[in-house]
Amino acid sequence: MRIVAETRSFAEPAAKASLLNFLRENNRLTREHAVTTELILDKHSVRADVVLCSSDGLHCFEIKTQRDTLARLDNQVATYATHSDSVTVVAATKHINAVLSRVPDYVGVFELLSFSGIRVVREASASPVQDPDAMLSILPVGEIVIRLGIKGRLRADVLKAAQLLEPEQKKTAVLSFFRERYSSTTMALLKAVRRRSILPKDLVHLQRWLKVQQPAAELDEQPPVVSSGCADVHMYRQVGRSFSPVPDDVRRLLLS
Repeated sequence: MRIVAETRSFAEPAAKASLLNFLRENNRLTREHAVTTELILDKHSVRADVVLCSSDGLHCFEIKTQRDTLARLDNQVATYATHSDSVTVVAATKHINAVLSRVPDYVGVFELLSFSGIRVVREASASPVQDPDAMLSILPVGEIVIRLGIKGRLRADVLKAAQLLEPEQKKTAVLSFFRERYSSTTMALLKAVRRRSILPKDLVHLQRWLKVQQPAAELDEQPPVVSSGCADVHMYRQVGRSFSPVPDDVRRLLLS
């Protein structure tokens, strides 16, 4: 069981790197975009493997490697479809037929090839169930208050008030927040790999709270740092100083 877990833990970063390479090679990941990994959605019920923000909106990608099952796929796709503008499943060859038979026609399907490439089986189209109110779950309550001009402190009250606003206003707030939150880490990634392919180890550049343990020489690059413009940088610097060391489960949440 341990060998299977270790294989899966290696396969997923490799698949993410392959997807990011494909997006960059096809001008879908440029300096004008923002991207992140493991984005928590729907009250922590799912994590989108890769989420890309462009002028067209948010695009969620779900990766299914050779070692993964499709047991959670239906719920994942349904959640992504309400929280974003488009959804694509990136699956290993053995899963392709099963994925095509169970996901809606508007969901894109990419084949994750065994030699670390991507083949487009079907491009995604606009999600017909995209919900701006669901998208607001990406924002902290304070950001909703500021960006939408809503009064309130409790999340339930703020979201109830937001339902009265125009959908486009809410979507604009979400996209603006996403770009501000993830543009600096996206730029750090693109700068680090500007003359080569994106490797699994490069995913560290997309982490907002970076605590790189290895010496810089082992990374072949200078270790990435949290931008001083990051809204959370003060909090990150205080963690471990004013309080005891961060528990592993909290650390995993902050890394997303």
